[in-house]
Amino acid sequence: MTKEVVLVDISYISRFAWNEKMAKRLKEMRGKISREALAAKAGCSRSFIHNLEWGNAANRPESIDKEDALAICNALEVPIWQLYPALALDINNLQKICSNILTDVNTM
Repeated sequence: MTKEVVLVDISYISRFAWNEKMAKRLKEMRGKISREALAAKAGCSRSFIHNLEWGNAANRPESIDKEDALAICNALEVPIWQLYPALALDINNLQKICSNILTDVNTM
């Protein structure tokens, strides 16, 4: 059975939230690629990649620029929704979200 997925248009987004979950996901996606190699391919600094992956919230940014996120994903040769799974909505989840929104609007 084929799973239907809706991809969210990110043209209106300028920044993405960044948290510990995102840091872990990036580290897993990077795998055995060094931070230096990823930074070079993405056009950013090694320290930027380090700060994104670092578990200490004091060193980790709260958000990153959309272009940086896209550059990192391009460097890893993965689509942006692998870094941000919420950008790819399962059609059933989308129907539930829309239903909840409509229910909330109708109760106002």
